[in-house]
Amino acid sequence: MRHRASGMVGGCAACALLLGAGTLKAQEEAPFFLGIQTHFVQDWRLSYLNLLPDIGATVLRDELSWPDIESVPGVYDFTGSRAVYLQRAIDRGVDPLILFSDTNPLHDAGQTPYSRQGQNALAAYVVAVLDAFAPGLRRIEIGNEFNSDDFVSGPFTEDRTRHLATTLRAIHKPVRLAHPETEILCTGTLTVAMGFFRSLFENGILDYCDAISLHLYPDQPELVAGELDRLRALMAGFGQVLPIYVTEFGKWFDDPDDAPDFMLKMVAQMGAAGVAGAWWYALLDEPYWPNMGLYRPAPVAPMPAADSFRLLQESLLPLGRPRRIGATPVDQIYAFGEPPGAIIAWGAPAALVVSGATQFLDARGNPIAPVTTLSQVPVVILGEALEIHTERARHIVNVTHTFGQSPWSYHALRADGRLTPLRFMDWEWSTFLGDPSLRPLRVTQDWISGARFDTGAYHAIERFTAPEDGEYRVEARWRAPAEPDGDGANIEVSHNGTVIAAGVVWTEDFVFGPQEIHLAAGEWLDFAVGPHNEAGGDALRREITLHYPPTATAP
Repeated sequence: MRHRASGMVGGCAACALLLGAGTLKAQEEAPFFLGIQTHFVQDWRLSYLNLLPDIGATVLRDELSWPDIESVPGVYDFTGSRAVYLQRAIDRGVDPLILFSDTNPLHDAGQTPYSRQGQNALAAYVVAVLDAFAPGLRRIEIGNEFNSDDFVSGPFTEDRTRHLATTLRAIHKPVRLAHPETEILCTGTLTVAMGFFRSLFENGILDYCDAISLHLYPDQPELVAGELDRLRALMAGFGQVLPIYVTEFGKWFDDPDDAPDFMLKMVAQMGAAGVAGAWWYALLDEPYWPNMGLYRPAPVAPMPAADSFRLLQESLLPLGRPRRIGATPVDQIYAFGEPPGAIIAWGAPAALVVSGATQFLDARGNPIAPVTTLSQVPVVILGEALEIHTERARHIVNVTHTFGQSPWSYHALRADGRLTPLRFMDWEWSTFLGDPSLRPLRVTQDWISGARFDTGAYHAIERFTAPEDGEYRVEARWRAPAEPDGDGANIEVSHNGTVIAAGVVWTEDFVFGPQEIHLAAGEWLDFAVGPHNEAGGDALRREITLHYPPTATAP
């Protein structure tokens, strides 16, 4: 049964919300596991399997080569060197996820299968793989970043979501008949691509999948939960809320020492958000994606992230799925176990008060002195029946942890002085705040950009509206790009429409504050970014923090 994108199930709008809430609760109570991406199908040495026990990895994600296995139509040979790793991994007790996004010159001229014959051939191949490796192989994934241009070809590209839906339909029935225990993950989308997902759901894929899979490579880990909440709400509107897997996550790091902090933050966020499982990319470092691996391949040597992976597998995740216990959005505090036996904590500066702690660790698991100040560097706290809270003289709100939420609102200042509210724009990539007629003007957690059209300059505005009277301390910085383009971007800070600071970001940052500003309840501060004299080079990173009046209640 297919469902329209009406936000209703069986004519009841509340039913969709209840369905989503009940499913999320069940997902949050199920265990969370951490896996690892490998590329044995790309001729990695089988000896690399020996690295998995050292880091406690029991779940991997990889592929098989369809052309190698089916070089004669309907004949499947699994004795080739590029397939032997899979049985060896299973024999070691490793739980594999096998991705199917391959093509075969025998079918649809080697293009992404789009015809009924090609998709049926793919389905037969999938069943043959399961016949060969079940019950050790119990989880498969169909599709890999098909919302991008890198992994699809031929007529499939003309209507990706429709062709992907027909592919899933072709695979679903024979897999269900031959191997009903197999979990089918769909569709390995790059980012939480809400527009792409909506089109997939309109094409009925929720009837052919057991779970939704996606890839996360954010610049900052915060706000993962909000994106996944929107995805679940979209599924609820179509009548089914499936589990979510993150089958790739990581980041292209300038410095490998930055990977441990990122890994711990992402696992805490995803686990608390109800993600069923996640696979770090990747086991080995690769020259085209530097500093993302757990090991350097030649000679084999552990990288910093290997310590973090081991810490999670051995000391944190065995206690249970992480859950968010921070009291405010800027307190990113996550507990493992009930009562907590371990905590990961980071966030806006504050005094950190902990009881029950027996040990403090850094993100690599190294013992450190007791930490008494919360910062953006995550700290791991071990103990028994841990209790933790933060103390600040003034409550804080910032764009990192509260993007898209009250007390922030977002607008475009048009060239004629009119304001246009910005809204979430869903498309084939990450959602952003904008307006259909004003691209490339946009606001995201990481970036803000104005735009210039024939009619003049348009500014993107982040507006803070004061919830109560008092003195607010404001600190803001707009960062110059590493490679300046155009002639820079204009910055304006306004109080109730009156400009109180202005500058240009091009080769140097623009800094405002710290400055105390009195705001009555309902008054506002606008932080605007727009083009300078020319279009181009207008997208900037920024940090904006407001400290509430000393007597204000927590936001």
